[in-house]
Amino acid sequence: MTRYPVAMAERTTLRAGRRIIPAVLSCLVGMALLMMIGPSRPAAAEKRTTSSTTYYLALGDSVPVWDGSHSYPNLLVGHYAHQVPGLTLENLAVSGATSSSMLNDGQYQSALTFLDQNVGHVALITIDIGGNDFLSCVSGMSIDQTCITDALAAMDSNITTMLTGLSTAAPSVRIIGMTYYDPYLGDWLAGGSWQTVALDGLSVVTNINANLTTLYGGSSTTANVQAAFKTTNDTKMVQSSWGKVPIDVDRACSWLDITCHVGSTEGFGDDPNIKGQKKIAKAFEHTIGKLQAP
Repeated sequence: MTRYPVAMAERTTLRAGRRIIPAVLSCLVGMALLMMIGPSRPAAAEKRTTSSTTYYLALGDSVPVWDGSHSYPNLLVGHYAHQVPGLTLENLAVSGATSSSMLNDGQYQSALTFLDQNVGHVALITIDIGGNDFLSCVSGMSIDQTCITDALAAMDSNITTMLTGLSTAAPSVRIIGMTYYDPYLGDWLAGGSWQTVALDGLSVVTNINANLTTLYGGSSTTANVQAAFKTTNDTKMVQSSWGKVPIDVDRACSWLDITCHVGSTEGFGDDPNIKGQKKIAKAFEHTIGKLQAP
């Protein structure tokens, strides 16, 4: 920066002062007028805050996000669009989430924040969580019953805490949970002792789903995905792409992303394919019935 001699600087300042003072006075007058008239922008900002958007909040594990726009929350938005025009999905589900990670790793807190920021603008909350809590309890032909018992206790505690918090944050919003299918039924096709193991696992799934139904408040607030997949029906035999098999095996192989082959165990997967997502959406629709804007 160039430096000037002091005397020259003083003269320059005096001359500039004569020009600046009127400008300052003009500015002050203008500011006073603005304060009297009032700004126009805050009205627009207030309009943005008072949004007419109605939200549907989806929470859970990979199931609500696995098939992208074909996942069941997206299908529910399409189904209820005529009942609640402008219904908008806020999907916070996290692939791989357990009930513990949902509670402690951000998803639950994000949901509470979202509800706090959108009071009076949320029509529905759906949750599917808990299935991943039990994956480590199954290894090959072995089911660790102690692990199952501990996981059930943790799931019950975590979901109870979250449902209490969500209900407190949004007391007038409907919260609908869901039961699960059995992702291991494809092992039945391996034959022999694998059929026994596959069917023995049904009692574990039934126990988990009974707990979930109780936690969510009963059948009127729980989408019965177990029933949609005929998960416990291993007596009715049907013709399928894999020969004559129990109906629950056929639906697991047809509606999940497992790969099923006669004479071998399934290729691992535990999420629904697009067909399965449609069936899950239908189970939610049956439970939700008519949806109303808040």
